[in-house]
Amino acid sequence: MTLSRRTGFWSTLRAGAAIFSLGAVTLGLASAPAQAPGTAGPNAVKPADALSFMLGEWEGTGWAYGPNGQRGDFAVTESITARAGGYGVTFEGHGTTSMGPDQEPMTVHDAFALIWADRSGGFGMRTVVMQGHTLDVVPEIGPNSIVWGFDAGPMGEMRYTSMIEDGVWHEVGERRMGDEDWAVFLEMTLTRVE
Repeated sequence: MTLSRRTGFWSTLRAGAAIFSLGAVTLGLASAPAQAPGTAGPNAVKPADALSFMLGEWEGTGWAYGPNGQRGDFAVTESITARAGGYGVTFEGHGTTSMGPDQEPMTVHDAFALIWADRSGGFGMRTVVMQGHTLDVVPEIGPNSIVWGFDAGPMGEMRYTSMIEDGVWHEVGERRMGDEDWAVFLEMTLTRVE
């Protein structure tokens, strides 16, 4: 048997296994109990409903302090989309900064997040950023705001607050060490384009 035949065999086997797995998942969903582990509770608020004020396409600008303490400006887009019948909402952010005339903009922000309804009736959130970091946090969702944060170890505590008023999204990133006051290290303002 040649290598190409083996590769073809394994590809066929993998494809068959994938189809079998998909069929098993589909059948399993049809016969799943009313509330399987990890599913939203029967009275769960869908994240798409709680975050309806954010859904859409956004563009704007912002600034942030870099690791060297210097302030840098950037252009940013955010795409917020309802998924899975409204039980999930995805956030896709992309930011670039100008490197000078006749140069391609450099990507400084490339992030993805998912917010879902959890069993407790609240929400869960997982973020992934271009540096490879992931976080699982519990967001606080208000009538026109979302706040989330985390312990960043030696960098202190981080908090992000987004408010939307009159079609304008204003976000502030803050940091504090110990008992210090919160200090702003990032700010951006976006407007809805779709």
